[in-house]
Amino acid sequence: MGRKGSAVPSDFKGQEGALLVQVKSATKLPNRDLLGESDPFVELDVEGIKRQTRVIHSELNPEWNETFTWKRYTPLTDESILLIKVYDYEKILKNKLLGEAVYPLKDLVRIGAQEATVPLRDRDGKVGESRLNLYLEYTKPTLDPDEEMEEAAGVQEEMGMAGADDQEPETEINPGDPTAVVKKKKSAIAAPRSTMDRSKLSTKKQDFQVRVNIHEGRKLMGGNIHPVCNVHVGKQSKHTRVQKSTNKPLWDEVLFFDFNCSALDLCDEPVTIEVLNSRKIRSDSLIGAFKFDLGLVYESTDHQFIHKWVLLTDPEDKESGAKGYVKISISILGPGDKLKIPPKSSSTDDLVDIESNLLRPAGVQLQPATYTVKIYKAEDVPKMDTDYFEGMKRVLRMQHGDHDLVDPYMIVSFAGKKLKTKVMYKTYTPEWDQELNIGVQMPSMCEQLMLRLMDKDHFNRDDIIATHFLQLTRLSSADPDDEGFLPTFGPAYVNFYGSPRESIVDDELEPLNRGCGEGCSFRGRALVELTVSIGQEPSKDELVRDIDSEDLLRVQPFQRRRRFRLFVGFLEGTMIHPVDAPVEFEISIGEYGNKFASTTLPAPSTTQPTNPVYDGSHYYYLPWGMTKPCVMLNSQWEDVMFRIESLNLICRTIDRLEGHLKDVKYLMRAKAPLAESAGKLIKLLDELIIDLNQPLLELPQKNITELDKKMYALRDDEMKRILIEAVNLRENARDIDQAVNEIDTYIYRLQQIATEPQNSIPDVIIWMLCGNRRVAYHRIPSHQVMFSPKQDFCGKLCGHVFSVFLKRPSVPDKSNAKRQWKLPAKLQVFVWMGLEDHAKGIQHKPLDGEISVFAETYENQISLLSKWTTRAMPRPKWSDITGQLKLPKESFTTPPGWRWAGDWFINPNLSLSYDLDSGLSSFQDDVFENQLRTPGSDWPTSRLFWTDVTGEEAQSKEEIMCPIGWEWTDIWTVDLNRAVDEEGYEYCLDQSVGGFVPVEKTYHLCRRRRWVRTRRRNPDLKQQAAHQRMMKAAEEGWEYSRLFTTKFHLKQRTMDMVRRRRWHRKMVADNPDADAIFIIDPTSDTHENKDEVNSSRKESNAVAEKPFLPKVQAPRMFITFKEPHTYQLRAYIYQARDLFSADPSGLSDPYARVVFSRQSQRTKVLNETLCPTWDQTLVFEEVEFYGNPSMLAESPPIVVVELFDYDTVGSDFLGRAIATPIVKLGGEHQMAKLNWHPITRGGEPAGELLGAFELYLNEGAELPFMPPTRQDVYQVPSGIRPVMQLTRIEVLTWGVRHMKKFQLAAVNSPSIEIECGGVVLSTIKIKNAKKNPNFETSSMLFDVFLPVEELYTPPLNIRLLDHRSFGVKPLVGTHMIKSLQEYRRDPVAMVQTIREKMLESGFGDNDYSLDMDFAEPQEATGTQQPQNTSSSGEDGEFKEDVDWWSKYYSSCGNEQLGRVYREKGYENMVVFEEELENYFDMFTDLAQSFPLFHGKRHEDEDLDEDKAVGYFKGTFRVYPLPADGSDPPPRMLKNVPCNQLVEVLVRVYIVKAFELQPQDPNGLSDPYLALKLGRFKVKDRENYVPKNLSPTFGKMFELDGTLPLESELRVQIFDYDLLSGDDLIGETKIDLENRFLSARRGVCGLPKRYYIAGPYKWRDAELPRQILEKWCATQALPPPVWRGNSQVYVNGKTCCLRDYETRGQVHKDWGPPEERLALYTLLDLGLVPEHIETRTLYNPLRPEIPQGKIQMYVDIFPKSSTIPPPINITPRAPQDLELRVIVYNVQDVVLSDTSFTGEKMSDIYVKGWLKGQDKKQKTDVHYRSLNGEGNFNWRFIFPFKYLPAEEVMVIKKKEHFFSLDKHEEKYPVTFAAQIWDNDIFTPDDFLGLLELNLNFMPKANKFAKSVSLDDLPDNEKGKPVPMVSLFDQKNVKGWWPCYEEGGPDQPRELTGKVEMELEILSKEDSEAKPAGKGQEEPNENPHLDPPNRPATSFLWFTSPWKSLRYIIWNNYKWYIIGGLIIILIVAMIGLFIYSAPGALSEKLIAKL
Repeated sequence: MGRKGSAVPSDFKGQEGALLVQVKSATKLPNRDLLGESDPFVELDVEGIKRQTRVIHSELNPEWNETFTWKRYTPLTDESILLIKVYDYEKILKNKLLGEAVYPLKDLVRIGAQEATVPLRDRDGKVGESRLNLYLEYTKPTLDPDEEMEEAAGVQEEMGMAGADDQEPETEINPGDPTAVVKKKKSAIAAPRSTMDRSKLSTKKQDFQVRVNIHEGRKLMGGNIHPVCNVHVGKQSKHTRVQKSTNKPLWDEVLFFDFNCSALDLCDEPVTIEVLNSRKIRSDSLIGAFKFDLGLVYESTDHQFIHKWVLLTDPEDKESGAKGYVKISISILGPGDKLKIPPKSSSTDDLVDIESNLLRPAGVQLQPATYTVKIYKAEDVPKMDTDYFEGMKRVLRMQHGDHDLVDPYMIVSFAGKKLKTKVMYKTYTPEWDQELNIGVQMPSMCEQLMLRLMDKDHFNRDDIIATHFLQLTRLSSADPDDEGFLPTFGPAYVNFYGSPRESIVDDELEPLNRGCGEGCSFRGRALVELTVSIGQEPSKDELVRDIDSEDLLRVQPFQRRRRFRLFVGFLEGTMIHPVDAPVEFEISIGEYGNKFASTTLPAPSTTQPTNPVYDGSHYYYLPWGMTKPCVMLNSQWEDVMFRIESLNLICRTIDRLEGHLKDVKYLMRAKAPLAESAGKLIKLLDELIIDLNQPLLELPQKNITELDKKMYALRDDEMKRILIEAVNLRENARDIDQAVNEIDTYIYRLQQIATEPQNSIPDVIIWMLCGNRRVAYHRIPSHQVMFSPKQDFCGKLCGHVFSVFLKRPSVPDKSNAKRQWKLPAKLQVFVWMGLEDHAKGIQHKPLDGEISVFAETYENQISLLSKWTTRAMPRPKWSDITGQLKLPKESFTTPPGWRWAGDWFINPNLSLSYDLDSGLSSFQDDVFENQLRTPGSDWPTSRLFWTDVTGEEAQSKEEIMCPIGWEWTDIWTVDLNRAVDEEGYEYCLDQSVGGFVPVEKTYHLCRRRRWVRTRRRNPDLKQQAAHQRMMKAAEEGWEYSRLFTTKFHLKQRTMDMVRRRRWHRKMVADNPDADAIFIIDPTSDTHENKDEVNSSRKESNAVAEKPFLPKVQAPRMFITFKEPHTYQLRAYIYQARDLFSADPSGLSDPYARVVFSRQSQRTKVLNETLCPTWDQTLVFEEVEFYGNPSMLAESPPIVVVELFDYDTVGSDFLGRAIATPIVKLGGEHQMAKLNWHPITRGGEPAGELLGAFELYLNEGAELPFMPPTRQDVYQVPSGIRPVMQLTRIEVLTWGVRHMKKFQLAAVNSPSIEIECGGVVLSTIKIKNAKKNPNFETSSMLFDVFLPVEELYTPPLNIRLLDHRSFGVKPLVGTHMIKSLQEYRRDPVAMVQTIREKMLESGFGDNDYSLDMDFAEPQEATGTQQPQNTSSSGEDGEFKEDVDWWSKYYSSCGNEQLGRVYREKGYENMVVFEEELENYFDMFTDLAQSFPLFHGKRHEDEDLDEDKAVGYFKGTFRVYPLPADGSDPPPRMLKNVPCNQLVEVLVRVYIVKAFELQPQDPNGLSDPYLALKLGRFKVKDRENYVPKNLSPTFGKMFELDGTLPLESELRVQIFDYDLLSGDDLIGETKIDLENRFLSARRGVCGLPKRYYIAGPYKWRDAELPRQILEKWCATQALPPPVWRGNSQVYVNGKTCCLRDYETRGQVHKDWGPPEERLALYTLLDLGLVPEHIETRTLYNPLRPEIPQGKIQMYVDIFPKSSTIPPPINITPRAPQDLELRVIVYNVQDVVLSDTSFTGEKMSDIYVKGWLKGQDKKQKTDVHYRSLNGEGNFNWRFIFPFKYLPAEEVMVIKKKEHFFSLDKHEEKYPVTFAAQIWDNDIFTPDDFLGLLELNLNFMPKANKFAKSVSLDDLPDNEKGKPVPMVSLFDQKNVKGWWPCYEEGGPDQPRELTGKVEMELEILSKEDSEAKPAGKGQEEPNENPHLDPPNRPATSFLWFTSPWKSLRYIIWNNYKWYIIGGLIIILIVAMIGLFIYSAPGALSEKLIAKL
């Protein structure tokens, strides 16, 4: 994407929203290459979009001068950053990081352009001398998104269609070109939190595992806390360990939660993350919490969150702000999911702010919000209480009038909070008018709001009426471009669905009312409104309150109704199973049309009850003939046409796009020519552009909601974006696969906006009723049948004929699956719905038929004394069909706008006229000849009488005539094929009792015999037969039955007691808008019934005391057609594949039943196969359809193909396929093409059917010739069947493996049958599979004719037979290969290609193979001791600080632990993230393992390999043979290795395990290893790792084995238990034989360099050149051709040594050049490199859920070869070190106490410890610090164990006192120092904290004055801080700041400064330099003098004289002196006053 040499591209000026970055140069880059200098290039990353410069070779001061642009639609923000990484390019190895930086774009956004010199950090995070020079420029985009969409200038970015490479210059594009390629703006629909429709999730219960990885916490509120994290998932709770004295805890623990539920239920489980302070009491311990549901995780990529920060808040005080952050990873593992280990946090994670990766939308602050749900009213609420007690109250006069039997109220639930409205008693139309306010924190992770309609019950629990969920993702948008909006809805009606409205008490369908599954019936609707306000949560008084009157008036216009009309014509009703009552269909929309409803007027919503007629094969159909029933419903709904029309426009676009895309994918699958596929793709894009150019319907000016406006803008914006992208794709597409993927994203984005949550018109529901029972239903969304004057805005089904499959109401996981397989019925219907203004003559016009409306009544009679009368009948003489409503002819009055068109006439039900022979082509008549005798007499020949099988009187055989349309095929004969005697008689005592037997006894008085005669249908007389049937039914029109409630029939029988006949009277509408509803007046009756009317009135008045109201009745409606059109269907059923196994043998006997219209036929039965090839054509003659043929061609009727397994009794259902025939009305000559149709069973895939279907109009036009026949069966004609060619299939029959017992016996002598295309190849049986399971002959072949097109290739079947005694050969197992594409080869082309490439490379006859002796590897000789890979002085100059673990860490990408290894220039091995075989095609290049299955496969079973009975090991090669009969090409499977037994040595290296499933109650395990190879077992139980879920093993095991007898290696991890048995955590299985046989050579990985010395010298048993020679031989290739020792020709490629060793320098430990070149060549050929594989562990108890992962590798060496010594991978042992910390002084400590003298002071001491050890030490107390200064001279000593390579501290400790073992934990070496204030009577006060990571600590300051919080690495200013490592410097002394965290939203506070000296000593040094703790002896190294503290530092109550001197005297001396003076003065004055009178008196007396 770069442009060279320009400061600013010429086309950049004026680009709005574009970011330009020019990479100029770099200086002083580090050299990471061992040989030469680095090859640098720069990678730039802006919000995930990366750019890369070219590579400049061997330059440390490169100049690029390349410019890159990012075209943006979203503006940059102050938080935007530019990630910069500079790499050293490596051709083979991974690129090395030279430096990185994070450059903020905040200043660029403000100033627009700038030049920058960016310092680069090295791999350790240190800023070195490297600098990168950049120029940046940015132009802000305009705010109008429409103008942004029009701006099309720029360069092509991220468009994989163009085929441009990122490093190539971009072509210039004219800014004025409207088709220019632009960077795709982030879709508005990509931002919503949910990308999955949860309603489509599986409801099948499965095993799930939720893994919650708690990494760490940051900025937790509080100081000196002991945090612990509690995780609650559903009802399960677990917690982490307690981390002491830190608000930055590092947990790194995994918590496991197991569930057995459906995916739908799992998504609703809540997850709560809580952090608590374990030091506090429980009620006051919560620091913060975060809550969401598992659906948020399940809908994410791979069902997981990786390294997400969650923001903690106080759930009780939402406004208190953030309480901290916790970093988590969550994954959900279901059946078949891959376990992905969260990656370790990189060193750059700390460079990114926490806020940028929070578990919420970026940039949105957590703030309180209120979800306000206004519940106005509801209507059409169903009856929920029984009316028994209500009727009793009315009878007892305790209640007057009728009451609605429901007490509804509404519950609203969201985010775990529930509110409910008040209860409205006794009403179907409640009006609550209440507002419910739910307080939440935004953004909330809950995505659906539940509305539940309830019925109050006073004596039992409240009943659930129905439930509706508002999906908030459909009501809001989280567009990051500031175009999103908060959830909003309505005011609009929501529709409730659930169980049938007639269901009152609890039944099996009650869960439908809870929202589980699809509701089958309308159960009411409610007017609601949703708004969200940000800023505050409601108070308790505001949770539920009444709605203001202003809001009530505001919603009134939204309730305006318009009249809609729904018309449904029933053209066919087929595929009906036998029923015991007439069938009728009901159409309802909402409450309208429900025949059982009592709150709406009756409507012509049901068809006439009709008896199904047998179709002659399997199903029944309804014989409607030329008179098709139809229904018409008038209803009133809100005017939401503007919403429906916009939705239909988008849906039509999606349907057309999906249809065209399906055609393109079919062409791609069929390998059609590229031009044809590309042309179809271009046509697709052209039509898509036309569709997207059509604007949406403008919104009306009134009665629109806020959601309408937002949805309109969202749809319009998204369609414009897709339009621009489609135009660009049309012009720039280069790759069809990528274009198809891009179009798939268009479909997804359109589907996201193709929703309309405010469609208040309910769905149309079709119910099938049998009697009064609801049997099956089908729901049609109303928008799909809605009419619009604009064609593109019509629903896709409106005005069309389509097929409807009814289904039975069911609850997920509770219904019987087999019951659901049977279709209750299939309907062919025509549906139209629209406004009444649009309905005039439109709704049924396409049907080409006439609508007739009839009034209907039934005349009823009863038989009394063998006479038919109307007396004493249980129902009225004239009534409706149910007999509940009295309907005399005189009571009918034409509705307004209608008039009669004729008189009443008898119109019988024609379905009763169909006899037992209906639908059959041949029929056998029978009649019984009966004789009676008296006891002791003979059988008289004259007393004969004739009956049928039930004993009813019948005609004699001579009187039975052949019906019209039939002809006899034989004469009357006695049926002897029964339990009868020689004359055909059977005997009994009494004919009425029955019990006939074939042997005559003397007491038998009755005998009979059966006469039969066969007749067949005469097609020429078919019309006459139909006319006779109609005339017969119309003679009198009576239909008979035993009771009115039983099924009626046409012919009268002896036991019939009632009869009825139907009368019709036609009506004609004068006003098309008039309703056809009859008002029946009971007073308008004949005079003979007036007494009955009066008596009924009196009875009614006595009970209810209310006037007798007239009743209403709806007429019958029919569509009458003139003549049908006759068609012929030809169903070409060629084959099927991958069918279910239904027989115990593991196979099936399949046949197909094809159902079309009223006919059904079946194919022949093919025995014992799962891939049948019928090659059969079924011809359906005289298929009649009514209506215009052009309409039939537009909407062809579907063909249903059902597949069954034939059994003697019954048939098992295998699946059903749906197909659409090609309609040919005449003149079409294009032949139909076979196509694969998916077969489903119970909604799950069940195979595929290859077939085609043609429907011909058969009305005089000449039809194609009938297909040829074979065995009286039509074949698929040659023009349709696939073109065949002779093909050879070579089979490698290697052997069988892992055979289980079959029929309680071992499979010892198996053989294999290979079948394909009808040809079977059998192998020779194995004599004894226990001794050698391989076949003697390993290579076989056979020739077969296969289709040329791979699409039609039949599957290949593998069958395994076991040869047992007495010639018994049971079928043990089968396997089917669907496609042979992966096995197809062209051997002729392969040989020619090799020869041509060899000549092109210049290799000829003068070239030679290098002839030299093969030297054995040095390590292959000598004793086999473990190879020590650590450095030692024994290798001379090789003194390196590296070992095997150095290589491992470097290969894992650990830049810190593998730094020394990389600096020394060694190459990494490959660390595979999955099993090794997944990267090398399962090592099946020679032989594959095909699982064999046996037995009947059930509907809930998958073909899991764990259920296999064994495996066949082999492979296939398929290639065509020459058509001209020339010599076949050479065989491909000729150079296969010997398949004899091989003894091997297997070395298993186990490195470590990850994320093991805990087995102990404490959430941990004590894992140890166990290995099993055949009978050889190893258990390492004594070396278990206590209390660890990610143990490091570092073990090597050697096992002996024999291939293939012991070919499966099992690596198991057990949990050690002291008392009970050890639990298996998980295991993995490795097929050693596949690795041993594979040409990929999986026996020992090849390193990237060939070393003959050093720690990584060659460790294989063979040299590289030997391996190369063998590889060529196994691949049937010529041997390598050498040219010297630096060039070789292999497999059509020339390899040169200089291409691999580009630097020209040879390492001193490298081997000979020819060996090195051979090694490079082998690696290029794809052989297995040196590696570590990561294998997933599984437990047999839960085979589908991963239990952890294990890293390992396996070496396999034949014992016949020289075996090299093993590698030592023992884990590194930690070093014993000692940390000495001397605390000298503290300054500027916060004074937290106040003395009684008022002075601020603190009694300071310092506490220190190593985090993880938690053994704290503290200094003495510096009392009475008045200035924040403390003096200590105190020494801390902390011994610890340290791993230098990993830079961690290893601690072994017991979990608790009673633990038996110490478990090992690793912590960063972090020293924590805290300053405390000592208190005697109260807890000490915490003053400050300092944490120092000794490997990466801030440099100390020399002076206390220069210390500030900016000296910390995570300072708030982001200021870079110089860092040092104590392990490098050994000794550090100086000042550091101490601080106190203020919480996430508060800055840190500097609370003191501490002067310390830290020193690291080894164990030897610490013993040589002893020192005591504190100032104890030995007080040396260094000697610590007592601290020079001021005299004021003392403890007051231990030194009272000092207290008087330094506390009282120093502070109050002047007060004391003044007081004493005052006391002396007062005393003197007192003495004067006291002595003055006496002295005066004495003087006076003396004078006197």
